[in-house]
Order: sequence, then C-alpha cells, then structure tokens
Amino acid sequence: MPVRHGNLLFLDGIGPQNASNNIPGGATHDDSGKQLSYDAYQQTRSAIGNVRAALKEAGGEFTDIVDVQCFLVNMRRDFKGFNRAYKEGFIGTAATRTTVSVRALPGPFAVQLKVIARAPGSTTHPEAVTAVNAPVAVGAYPHAKRYGDLLFVSGMGPRDPQSNQVPGGPIWDKDGKPLEYDVGMQTKATIDNIRQVLEASGSRMEDIIDVNCFLVNMPRDFRAFNQVYREELGAVAATRTTFSVRSLPTPIAVEMKVIVKAPNSAWKSEPAQIIETAGAPAPVGAYPHARRFGDLLFISGMGPRDPKTNGVPGGPVYDKFRNFLPYDIERQTQSCIDNIEKVLRSCGARLEDVVDVQCYLIDMKADYTGFDKVYQERFGKSKPARTTMAIRALPTPIAVVMKCIARAPLRGGKL
Repeated sequence: MPVRHGNLLFLDGIGPQNASNNIPGGATHDDSGKQLSYDAYQQTRSAIGNVRAALKEAGGEFTDIVDVQCFLVNMRRDFKGFNRAYKEGFIGTAATRTTVSVRALPGPFAVQLKVIARAPGSTTHPEAVTAVNAPVAVGAYPHAKRYGDLLFVSGMGPRDPQSNQVPGGPIWDKDGKPLEYDVGMQTKATIDNIRQVLEASGSRMEDIIDVNCFLVNMPRDFRAFNQVYREELGAVAATRTTFSVRSLPTPIAVEMKVIVKAPNSAWKSEPAQIIETAGAPAPVGAYPHARRFGDLLFISGMGPRDPKTNGVPGGPVYDKFRNFLPYDIERQTQSCIDNIEKVLRSCGARLEDVVDVQCYLIDMKADYTGFDKVYQERFGKSKPARTTMAIRALPTPIAVVMKCIARAPLRGGKL
C-alpha cells in the first residue's frame, strides 16, 4: 500500500505480476532456479501498469510521479527492451530516474520499479530541470526534478558531457571485455556532474541531504571511491548508502543518486540538521547517521554491526580472506532494525514513524524468508512502503542493510 507523508506518496517496489500472480512476458526462472526465457519489454509494461493502478487506488495520477528507481536483474540483456517500454509508458511524467542491475528480486521477475509521487490533493507541482553542462540522459527522463522543498536528481555517472567519454576509462569494451579503469577519477567526475545539475537548478553542493552510491566492484573500488567521496563530499555530511550492483547502463564503475534541499525552499534559512547517534555503529565513510530536513528524517544505510564491539550479530558473511562463512540472517536483520531504532529514538522518533524502507540483501534465495520473518515482526503493524532486492556486496561482511525515510518530530518533540 502507498504511504503518504505530507505532500509525498511513497510506493512499495512494484514488479510485473498481474492479479492472478502470473508474470506477463514470462518468469525469469522456475521453482528450482532454472533460467527461463522471458520478455523484459512486456514485464516492464506490466510493472508500469501496476504502478498506474497503485497510484489510482491511492487517489493519485500517473503524471504525479516525481522519482523512479528501476532495478533490473540483467542490464545487458534487458536494458533496450526495458528502456523502450519505459519511454512509451512514462510519456508526460518527466520523472527523475536511476537504473541499476541487481542480483535478484523477491520474485521470478526481471524488473522492479520504486516510485515517489506527488500526494493526491497537493497544491505543489513538480518542475523538471535540464542541465546543458551535464551528460545527456540515457533514457526518457530529466537531470532533476524539483518538488516542494526537495530536488530529486537522476542517477548520475562520470561521463564527460562534451565528449561522452568516461574519465578514468570505461570498465569494459564494446564486446564486454573487462578493461582497467581508475575509480577515483570516475568518482570525481560523477560528483562534478552532480555539481553541474545543482548549479542549473539553483542549488549548491552543501544542500545535498541524501546520497545513494552504486559501485560495480566493491572489493576493488571501495577504498578509492571512499577517499574521493570524503575529499569532495565529506564536509556536506549527507546521509549515505553504498552497495555493489551487477552493472550500470553504460560501461562505468560508479553512479550516484542524490536528494537535495531545493533553492528558496520553505526551510531556506534552516540547514538540514546533522544527527550522530552514540549508540549506533560508526559509519564506514564521511557521512552521519541521519539528516533532518523539514518534516523528514533521512537515515543512512544501516547494517547489523554491534556499536560497542563492531562485531556482527549472527556472524559475518566472510572472513578477512573473503572465505564465506555461515551466518544467521534473522539475528542480523534484528540487529539492523535495532540500530535503526536507536537512530530514530535519538531524533525523538519511533519505528512506527518510518514511511519508506529500502532493503538490500546479498543472497535473496537463502535469506529472504528469515529476513522477512523478522521484518514483519518489527514493521508489520506500521507497514512502511518497502522495496527489497539482492545486491552484489556491501562495504562490510554483512548480509543486510536498510535505508529509511521517516517522519520527523515537530520542534517540541511531537509528530
């Protein structure tokens, strides 16, 4: 069910299943895991139809969509069909878009859409932003979209806007052969491109509130990426979530998606509050546990690490040599939510105030049942919007991370 907070409507991650739980275009695999032939174009059309139906049920319109995150399980095979269906289906919306390839989705389908929309009855209308000095989008979407006090920026990579080349080099050639590349240079170029979009919108880098960082090779690239991120964005202190995806739409190693304080917002004179929580695990980079902006709390991606020992309840997923180890996903999930709750309480909020959760697992097949059992115990009554996917890797040896948006308490401690 869509969850409304203020002038925003948060939808669950939506796949292509129809009312009979069949998948138009065919399933990606059978119950035994055997790969099947499927049509990504038809699956995408069906997922878009399901988004349209969910918005209608909530009293909204398809043209109210502000931001879309698109998760594919096979970028190279499916992007062309997906992109064609997206262009046909999203005519007239001009929503910002981010597209990444993940390891798996909760069902045997190839595409899932995560949508934030204008809430029904809102008198605020979104405004699209195109930046002439940023790389041309690879699909039918703008560089950014302002809605109320927030600016949503489409997923941004390192391509040079003039030459369309990749600073630091592409990660593979036209035949898919891996190439050597410099992720530090790619990260710097990505941040420079974000800066161009913000300048075109009238915003500044210090207005960034939240960042999603997608890497294609966590073990190889995290250290260099993290160093450049610290140098370029450390002082901004935006909330951050970082994970490794299977691939991105072009031969690049890094992409970032940001949410920003809009220029001349109602909260113009008030900076987004930085929140550090003593009882939560220390971040693995230059970012805080949370940021408060207006009536929203943005929580950085939170894992299960014990804040006192830095150990992983339920056991790490691999040792220092990256040999895989047995672990308990239920304990990890429980601890992950405990850490989120500590951050919320330090802000005067509760788990019941969470309106949107994105859940990242490293092994959907092995872990989903145990993860979902604990999730339902903790979030089953409040039912925030949820999107779940399996990704390639996380920055530390853990199996689950959650990224949340919550209602912020009013000044004075009440919601």
